[in-house]
Amino acid sequence: MDWIQFLQIICVPAFGWFFYKLGEQRREIKSVERELNEFKVAVAKEYATQTHIARLETKIDDLREMIWSLHHEPNTTAKRHSKQ
Repeated sequence: MDWIQFLQIICVPAFGWFFYKLGEQRREIKSVERELNEFKVAVAKEYATQTHIARLETKIDDLREMIWSLHHEPNTTAKRHSKQ
């Protein structure tokens, strides 16, 4: 077997198979990257939503405490006027 036959019989099909598999791997990697990016977007949306909700809950709690303190604080101006 000379070099030309070796290249035709062994090397060309081997390189063809190699580049075919390389293309498959690239397609699979792109698919996984796309899925990963979609997952990242979903996580970012969920995180932003949770952060926003937590901030609103904190504001609601602050308002609740403020209202509670206004209604349950002793009215010092009424006591002053009743003593005079």
